[in-house]
Amino acid sequence: MAERGSGYWLESGDLAALDPAELARLVDRTSDRELRHRLIGGVREIAVREIFRRMPEYLRPARAAGFDAVIAWQITGAGRGGAGGRPGVDQYWIQVRGGRCSVLTEHAEPAEISVRTDPATLLKIVTGNEDPVTAVLKQRLSVRGDLALAARLSKVFAVGPA
Repeated sequence: MAERGSGYWLESGDLAALDPAELARLVDRTSDRELRHRLIGGVREIAVREIFRRMPEYLRPARAAGFDAVIAWQITGAGRGGAGGRPGVDQYWIQVRGGRCSVLTEHAEPAEISVRTDPATLLKIVTGNEDPVTAVLKQRLSVRGDLALAARLSKVFAVGPA
């Protein structure tokens, strides 16, 4: 178990083996400064990729009824060129339709919702350690597009450990 403020668990590269509850506890026990320091380079890439790989698992199908949208995610802090082709930014697209979530490799049409954040804030939000509204107020998260749909995101997806 990690000590408070320690982020050494991030460097193991085995984030896929952590269950959501354990991941949430580790994120909670790691300081913001340490998270931001550790989430660079290869560790950042592994963590962000793992978050989006798990995104379909976090969908709450019953709460997703009537939610039909593509969400474009821009995760800052990438090296020379991130996933999706923009320098310094990794781009991911998820589609929620018919009570199902799919991670798209690319998306030609404009997304209904666009979310931009850094990897540490994303990790804190998906583990339930930071409220998305608070992140917006702290200017660590920006949301554009259909704000009514965006307001439903934290209800449509399970945030934090189940």
